[in-house]
Amino acid sequence: MNDLASISLLRAMGWTLLHSLWQGALLALLAVVALRLARQRSAELRYAMATGTLTLLVLSFVGTLVWISGGGDPLPGADIVLIVPVGEGRGLSGWLPSLRTALGPWIPWLFLAWILGFTLRVLQLGRAMTWLYGPCLDSFRPPPAEWLARFEALKARSQVRFPVRLGLSDQVDSLVVLGWLKPAVLVPAAALMALSPEGLEALLAHELAHVRRSDFLANVLQSFAEALLFYHPAVWWLSRRIRQEREHCCDDAAVQACGDSILYASALAGLEELRSQPTLVPDLAPAASGGRLMSRIQRILRPRAAHDSVAPLVAMAPALLLVAALGIATLSAATAPKPAAAAGEPVEMSFSQIKIKYQPEAPAYPPEAKAQRIQGTVVVVLTLDIDGNVTDAAAESGPDELRACAVEYARDWEFEPAEVNGKPVEARFRLTMPFRLR
Repeated sequence: MNDLASISLLRAMGWTLLHSLWQGALLALLAVVALRLARQRSAELRYAMATGTLTLLVLSFVGTLVWISGGGDPLPGADIVLIVPVGEGRGLSGWLPSLRTALGPWIPWLFLAWILGFTLRVLQLGRAMTWLYGPCLDSFRPPPAEWLARFEALKARSQVRFPVRLGLSDQVDSLVVLGWLKPAVLVPAAALMALSPEGLEALLAHELAHVRRSDFLANVLQSFAEALLFYHPAVWWLSRRIRQEREHCCDDAAVQACGDSILYASALAGLEELRSQPTLVPDLAPAASGGRLMSRIQRILRPRAAHDSVAPLVAMAPALLLVAALGIATLSAATAPKPAAAAGEPVEMSFSQIKIKYQPEAPAYPPEAKAQRIQGTVVVVLTLDIDGNVTDAAAESGPDELRACAVEYARDWEFEPAEVNGKPVEARFRLTMPFRLR
């Protein structure tokens, strides 16, 4: 497992997974507050907020991975070694190096657990796509000519200007949108006879709203985000909220198209009565029966806030600014030139790039410095040979009374050979040692 831990990509991925836990929790908390404040606003605004938060979560994951892969410190400040008097215990600021030491051995296992879960989620996604484009699409058959004419008129009213096919299927239990570039709306064969023409037309308006919004593609991307961050509760909460608000957006469009909220709510209830099983359609395909149907019907029948045409753009502005800042920081970290060492000179590295073989216990506080209550931070510059042995240690800064203790302590550490492009090299780095008294 130590050999796995030495693989830079695996190490970067493991630390990225750990960082995504607090990143997702923070973004989810912000989303909870924002959605709470926007509960009386339009569904489009709330959908933009939830989608923007999920997008930021994925981008922060990718950005963190690129940053750490480019040499960023996965645990800033963990190179600090706190030295306190014997018997007084370790101070609070010593938790970072302890955390790095505790988590380091688990990084390979964390990556292996993630790759297993990600693979299973991708296989589920592939299975859903196979069913949709296999048995589901193969069951497509054209509807009566009367409904083709109705569908074309409804497309014009719904402002859908690209080709959309309408077909009947015995493989679905609800109206379903399938595809993005060449979308098709599948209708359960039983719905054609069980629902009134006006009710079925209202449901078709709902599906055409999905087509106009390219929700099938959005669902595919959302499913991939779920697979990438399958372990995070915030992702599943955000995904449920996105799908809920997506249905609300299309419900609003359907009511506007048919002009009768009671008719549309009755059509949804009638469609639910036709379903013999909880669902046959995977979440990958937008369906008229998606989300919590009863809450959707109640929402349709009560007064709603006016539609905010520019609200989604306003809601996305902070997210876009954060994404831009994250992208600039990530690009800078990834493309920053590495200082080149002169021939025969050690390569300058950060402490995070050095693998520790043995870290000794903190030494006793220097008696004279303790008696005089001298505190401070000593920075020791260490030089390693190609075998990882300490060949030189010198205090670069800090109180004179503390330097000798810091240098002696630094020499007791043992390190793995430093590598550049897979080859061991001489390296120079800095170790920061705060001396603190209670």
